[in-house]
Amino acid sequence: MNDKQIINLINEDRTNQEFFYRPPINILTLAFTNAEMETDYRDHYLEDTKNQNTVSSPRYQALLEIIISFVVFCITSVCCFLIFERQLPWILVFIISLILEVLCMIQAFTDVKYRERKVDSCPSCSHLMSGWYFRNLMGAMVTSIPVVAVYSNLSCEIAMNKLSQDYFFCYCIVMALLHYCNFTMISSWIKSIVASLAGVVILVLLYVQLCMFETAPENNPLTNGSFGYSNTTDITITKFVTVMDTGATVLPPLFSGDHPLKFEIILDIVLLLVLIFFLNREFEISYRLSYHGDKQASANKQQMQLNKEQADWLLHNIIPKHVSEQLKGENCQYSKNHKDVGVIFAAIVNFNEFYDESYEGGREYLRVLNELVSDYEDLLNQHRFKDVEKIKTITSTFMAASGLNTQSRMANKHPSAHLFALMEFSIEMQEVVKRFNESLFNFDFILNIGYNHGEVTAGVIGTTKLLYDIWGDTVNISSRMYSTGVKDRIQVPEASLQLLEEMFEFEYRGTIQVKGKGDMKTYLLKGKKEGAYWE
Repeated sequence: MNDKQIINLINEDRTNQEFFYRPPINILTLAFTNAEMETDYRDHYLEDTKNQNTVSSPRYQALLEIIISFVVFCITSVCCFLIFERQLPWILVFIISLILEVLCMIQAFTDVKYRERKVDSCPSCSHLMSGWYFRNLMGAMVTSIPVVAVYSNLSCEIAMNKLSQDYFFCYCIVMALLHYCNFTMISSWIKSIVASLAGVVILVLLYVQLCMFETAPENNPLTNGSFGYSNTTDITITKFVTVMDTGATVLPPLFSGDHPLKFEIILDIVLLLVLIFFLNREFEISYRLSYHGDKQASANKQQMQLNKEQADWLLHNIIPKHVSEQLKGENCQYSKNHKDVGVIFAAIVNFNEFYDESYEGGREYLRVLNELVSDYEDLLNQHRFKDVEKIKTITSTFMAASGLNTQSRMANKHPSAHLFALMEFSIEMQEVVKRFNESLFNFDFILNIGYNHGEVTAGVIGTTKLLYDIWGDTVNISSRMYSTGVKDRIQVPEASLQLLEEMFEFEYRGTIQVKGKGDMKTYLLKGKKEGAYWE
């Protein structure tokens, strides 16, 4: 994507226009207009970065900026040692500054590598050193180290223009002033104010006469009598001196207060300070906008993840999870044959007697039914029923199956574990209805359950309002088991008995007529065998 396309996208989206052209930042203070956002911005350095150890994290940025500051300090120190005389003030400043730089580097490095250990050993100290005000104070101090180091070399020897040291001194000051553009995470106002104070010092030095000399030093062409000056007291170096025999022009010292380029240099320093102010301001605005963008992106990502989870939850409540994952691919169709699948129909056979449409249109009765079905579904959240899937509800009839998820089924140690789980689920449904009847007034629900197992075809019908269902003779026979069943009992055919009697006890009920199948022997569940266990 080229720059033109990016600009077009920004112009098309009104939100982007407001973000780039009217950022949520106070024009004067540069603070976020949202107080909560400003608090988060000031405290984001305190946040646990255990899972955010990237180069863009604030701790890595602080370490990088400290390294840059140390490099600038080293360059400044080398220049001062080579050009200026090693005076006591400069040596003391160098030692103190070096200690501060090393301590700050250790602090930043340990914040990156050993953050958790530091917090555990001294949480109050760690919180203090990572706080907004402490970081701004230390940032102002560290950014001022190069300019303090240069100013500590100032002396009348430099003002006498010995080997052009005054010019080099100004160059070092300019480099030290540019260092105030470092540390983007601290307030630009603090950096700009300290930089202005440092710049005012050099402006004063350029404007006023720095030193008064009683006598002219020997061999100095500016004060030697042959160049137009006599060896008198209180000589002030303030004029052009022209060497008559060579025609060369010798300028007075830079800090004499009368240098011909004084005002041009002062203007350059002022413009440099203005540039530093705008750079600091733009850097802070950019950093704050970047932080705001990251927060918005993080919030949008969380919202998207929440929406995705809600959509998945809704989809998984319509279609089993193992089926929905396949539908998310390129193939939007699903159908599959399964063998040895357990199927049950559980129906409240006397619900029509309970239902009365004349009372509030039947809404209260449907609410009661919904509570009962919800109790059924709560059972499915238990791990022992992981192989059981709700298929659908038809008025007061609840249909479920087990063994449709091939992966979950293969994880079982017993090949018929999913069939045993479905039968145990049916027993638990009876207990649910029993407890539910205790809360009803003057009415008892009658739950008939029909159980069968065999081969079924599972599939999804439709492209918009999807419907997951199963078909086959196994389903039809299971339906006949409940419709011809006995009050509050679970009825199974003989074929299912042969698999289930390993874990459950049954009693012979008799034969029933099944459409298309003729007479079938059926059995009623008595209960789970003592000590029965499967995985």
